[in-house]
Amino acid sequence: MTMRRDPGILTARDSYVLEKLLNGWPPLTEEWLALLRRKLSTARLPLGAPIPAGLATVDARVAFRCASGLTDSRTLCLPGTYAPGSAFLPVTTFYGLALLGLREGESLRFDRPEGRSDWIVLEKVLFQPAAAQAATEEPASEIRPAFRLVAGGLDGRAFVAANENGPGPGPGPSAA
Repeated sequence: MTMRRDPGILTARDSYVLEKLLNGWPPLTEEWLALLRRKLSTARLPLGAPIPAGLATVDARVAFRCASGLTDSRTLCLPGTYAPGSAFLPVTTFYGLALLGLREGESLRFDRPEGRSDWIVLEKVLFQPAAAQAATEEPASEIRPAFRLVAGGLDGRAFVAANENGPGPGPGPSAA
């Protein structure tokens, strides 16, 4: 019998965030800590690999559905950027942590402190900033320099230094 791995894949940044939470954040409950450890055991996206547009990462805007019947869209965020009543969902909550690393259509079941089992489904990634940024960047071979150097490009042109008094040598150091 093979052991089934939890769905999802973590980016290097998200892995780092979860490691910091594990080592420096007091666990909310044993169930939350168990979910955090499960997340840290999921697959990892290689460093430098392109981030798929349908992957829920920190700063991604996601639409989800959960066992309670709630259907919502929120932006996954770090605990310090959360403001109560906002459109953000910190990864320190059960739903925020469960969504992190899921791909569109994937679901995750987890235990709650009340002794019940809960689940969440990532319906859609509405905005993935890392994927959007990668799509707008030009490949390295197509990047054009901001300016072009031409050897001898100003030969034959007279260049006169200007100062606050117009062209010429100026009043000199005694004017300072």
